[in-house]
Amino acid sequence: MVGLRDPLVLGSGAVLPNRIAKAATEENLAAGGQVPGRELAELYRRWSGGGAGLLITGHVMIDSRALAQPADVVLEAATPLEPFRQWAASAK
Repeated sequence: MVGLRDPLVLGSGAVLPNRIAKAATEENLAAGGQVPGRELAELYRRWSGGGAGLLITGHVMIDSRALAQPADVVLEAATPLEPFRQWAASAK
C-alpha cells in the first residue's frame, strides 16, 4: 500500500518527495506595487519547511484592473521579476 510519505513520480518525470500537497489559497499578501513581498515569502518558507511535497500558489493576477482582492499579486508585462524569483526561492 502506498503511504502519504512515499515519493510520487509525476507524468513529467519530476519526483515529489511525498504525497502531501498544500492547495491553492488566496493569500492577499502582495507588497506595494502588487508584487510578492516579505510576508508572502515568509509564509511560503514556513509551508515548505513543513514538509509538503507540493506547494500550489494562490492565484497571481495578470491584469491589475481585475483584482479579486486589494492585496493580490499581479504579474504584468512591466512587472519586475525579481520579487517573483525571491518568492519562488523562499519555497525551495
